[in-house]
Amino acid sequence: MISLQYGEATTADRADILELSCISYASFAAQLTPEHRETLLRNQGDEKLLAVLMAEARTFICSAGEQLVGVVFLVPAGKATPVYPADWAYIRRLAVHPDFRRRGIGRQLMEMVIVQARAAGEKILGLHTSTLMPEARRMYDQLGFELVRELPVALGQQYWLYRMEL
Repeated sequence: MISLQYGEATTADRADILELSCISYASFAAQLTPEHRETLLRNQGDEKLLAVLMAEARTFICSAGEQLVGVVFLVPAGKATPVYPADWAYIRRLAVHPDFRRRGIGRQLMEMVIVQARAAGEKILGLHTSTLMPEARRMYDQLGFELVRELPVALGQQYWLYRMEL
């Protein structure tokens, strides 16, 4: 059995994170129209978007040996978006390599983020997800996130906003 190691990423991990994000989200792209598929894969493979995200967020990773197999980003409060109020910290782009799914990696990464958000004094932790990821929605419910509302359709999919009071 392969040993999994969890920790915080550095900028040296950026190329591996980009590759993992593309591989992970490509597994969902097949459910999209060609136009939406192209948009999803272009966004996941955008080095500049990743650099901006890593600059403003803490990045948590899981490795199996030398291979990066999981990643999630914790954006601190104060970074308001059209989805997230300024007083919410929020989670972005949880990704697990398809070959390593159903091993608890996503849950462990989420639990790490929740612990770190609490330790940083965050009060509310948000996330959004879509119809593409029903397993993730179940996990978020099990972790204690509460559905806030439906979000506008994006990439032809329904999205939902969740939050957890810390």
